[in-house]
Amino acid sequence: MAPHCIGEDTSPFFPIGIYGVSNVEDLETVHRAGFNCVKGPSNRAFLDKAASLGMRVIASPQSSFDTPEKLKNFHDADSHPALLSWYLVDEPDMHRTPPWKVAMDQRRLKAVPAHSPVSLVLYDGAHSDDYGAIPDILMVDHYPVPWMPLAHFAQHMNWARNAIPQHKPLYGVLQAFNWYYFRDVLPGVTDFRVPTLEELQCMTFMALAEGVDGLIYYTLRSGDWDLLEHPDTWNALQQVIRSVKENEYLLTAERQWWIPAAKVTPFEKRRNAALESSISMTLFKDGDGLKHLLLINTTPHSLTLRIRLPEAAHGWASVFQNDTPFGGFQSENVCLIPFKSYQVRLLKGFEPVTFDLP
Repeated sequence: MAPHCIGEDTSPFFPIGIYGVSNVEDLETVHRAGFNCVKGPSNRAFLDKAASLGMRVIASPQSSFDTPEKLKNFHDADSHPALLSWYLVDEPDMHRTPPWKVAMDQRRLKAVPAHSPVSLVLYDGAHSDDYGAIPDILMVDHYPVPWMPLAHFAQHMNWARNAIPQHKPLYGVLQAFNWYYFRDVLPGVTDFRVPTLEELQCMTFMALAEGVDGLIYYTLRSGDWDLLEHPDTWNALQQVIRSVKENEYLLTAERQWWIPAAKVTPFEKRRNAALESSISMTLFKDGDGLKHLLLINTTPHSLTLRIRLPEAAHGWASVFQNDTPFGGFQSENVCLIPFKSYQVRLLKGFEPVTFDLP
């Protein structure tokens, strides 16, 4: 997981973006909220405004290039510094569009020619084996609240990450809306609601634990849904974005091989709905050589983790200011850590202070 270079741009960029931004005026709003990327139009005014704010745009290309004016508009957008990628197709797997047809559309776009990267989004990470080789950037969306366990989100990110080369960017697309506004898609579901702050944070850090190269949230606006009309969710999302930026070293840190010596209690809750450990445990190393341990309760249950902390660091400190303290240190660097529902804990390893003796 690391900020990656896009196209001919050699500066690393980790997108934290949001769908549903179609007006120039909205760019100021999402920029203040902490976003640096949007899914939006490719017109010149929009791209110019995004560039002035230091933002990037994922844009859908026009459907045809049959006039000189359309072709010029495309080339102008394609070479614009604000354009992050061309959004080739949305969820071809869900719409049963075969990979060969998507690959043909990608080749047609490249032949225009398009010099900017091409991206597409899948709704099922398991289909990355079939579609993952087509785009320059693969995106996977999965919106589990309230109809699926949250643990399935990480599972879809994991399937995608393992199906494509490590150098290919993978963006996780996260739910920031209420399925009630799209209820025709989920017949039989009645307990609609928005994700809670804890669920938003859990999904975000699960994506980071799986090695994504970008975080894109769905959506500011779509149909009758307007995120700004739901201030609790909008404020919660901004809080999560701040949390990511305050710990941005994770965006450049490398995941480390590590087999935890750990036990989750209660025993009957040790596995989540994806039949994986209820508490996700990921070890990172940052550019300074310090270790970071990301621990995520992927369930709605209160749990306790008994874990032997890695020995590479000389000590560990909790990063999040609102974390409840933990203790129970036993022999050989073993400790007991309680977790509330969907709680994320980030432990930072530190080196001992050294003194220069006279």
